[in-house]
Amino acid sequence: MIRFGIAGIPLTSKGRTFIDSVEETHNLGLNALEVQLLRVNVQENSAEEYTGLRPQDVEDSIIIDVLRQDEDGNYRSVGIDTEIEEDDIVQELFWNMARNYDELQTGGELAKELDVTLSMHAPYYMDMIGSPDIAEKSINHLRWTLILGKYLGARRVVTHSGFYHGSKKDSLNKFADVYSDILNEFSPDNGYPYIGVETSGKQEVFGTPKEVLELARRINIEPILNFAHVHAITGGSLVEIKDFESIINDFKKYAKYDLYTEFSGVEFIGNEERRLTAIKHGTLKFETLSEYLIDYQDDMTIISSSPLLEHDAQYMQIIYVRSYFKKMQRRKVTEKPVSGD
Repeated sequence: MIRFGIAGIPLTSKGRTFIDSVEETHNLGLNALEVQLLRVNVQENSAEEYTGLRPQDVEDSIIIDVLRQDEDGNYRSVGIDTEIEEDDIVQELFWNMARNYDELQTGGELAKELDVTLSMHAPYYMDMIGSPDIAEKSINHLRWTLILGKYLGARRVVTHSGFYHGSKKDSLNKFADVYSDILNEFSPDNGYPYIGVETSGKQEVFGTPKEVLELARRINIEPILNFAHVHAITGGSLVEIKDFESIINDFKKYAKYDLYTEFSGVEFIGNEERRLTAIKHGTLKFETLSEYLIDYQDDMTIISSSPLLEHDAQYMQIIYVRSYFKKMQRRKVTEKPVSGD
């Protein structure tokens, strides 16, 4: 099955919550939604008013960590699977798309009923091996997204990694260590989404196809194939059906559930992405990918990351269906018996 969806809140959605986004995605005839963790505020507060509650029972915020004093008086994380004590400190996340864990779970259950598969995208600016402060902030953003993703039922959390620091080889090793540490804490074996490391369209940002595939070979992450980023960073290499076939075959070896991809138009100069565009613009053609997909035997999700979001998701869906029926018509003509004299 080929699923089509969008990255973010549908432009046509009157409501701006997670639940509204699920409903509108279904109403648009789409069946995949990438929920984006944007515009969040995290505060550390006294836990006194929450004493005796579990984080999942708090109604006015999403508690994403509980800090408790150890024997030396230092506050350490004890996670959210605990009853809150009076002297604890809680880290509360305030998000415009959901107020509490109950809304996350309700939206996730609705998505299952409507057959809308869910993923999440961590904040777009990440620098996981940069300066200690920025690296800690970036890693925390990914941790928080994994926690939210678990409770809303996301299959994977998509993330960028950040800039190179040192050689590309050294950076790859550092990123592998960072992701390994996060996986030790947030393993898919414990119900958390897979970490999906997305390809990059920028020369200074980690994430060539070779790099994310090497990460997937080493550790249990999922490489995320963003066709626009790959097209840009390779100087416009995705032109013919065989070009799409080659990159898809490389990525699907490490896919979890299905092959997760993102598509949009893209402007680039040389091997450097300038910006994402509507799908009809530029040299990256969905029509060519569609010709390959009509014979594709595995499952795939295609997320529109175009500025036109659902318009372009529906456009891709229409192009794919047209390609499929044209194939069926050609097959019917070929198989039509020839009348004798």
